[in-house]
Amino acid sequence: MVSDAADIALFGAYLVLLAAVAVQHYRGAIPRRRLTMLVGLCCTWLAYGLLQLTDGGPLPSTGPLNLAFDGLSIVLLVVGLFLLYRWYRSRESGEKAPETGD
Repeated sequence: MVSDAADIALFGAYLVLLAAVAVQHYRGAIPRRRLTMLVGLCCTWLAYGLLQLTDGGPLPSTGPLNLAFDGLSIVLLVVGLFLLYRWYRSRESGEKAPETGD
């Protein structure tokens, strides 16, 4: 198991990564198609980080706050997987997949 401090640091790192992606997109350094992929990845990582905080982590395992964070992590996971699916479908139609044997 990872310590409680590492769980909090991991969740904070995921939030910083999401903020960095937003700033880079605002500056025009990240195209929209890639933004979809990066936000989808950040949402799935944040969902994992929230589950680490609530499941035996620094937050109490009972109570409404724990249930709210668990619900938020499920929502983040679904949003992240949906964005990754959208990125995959747009990538598939816009780019040719590499052929085997090359």
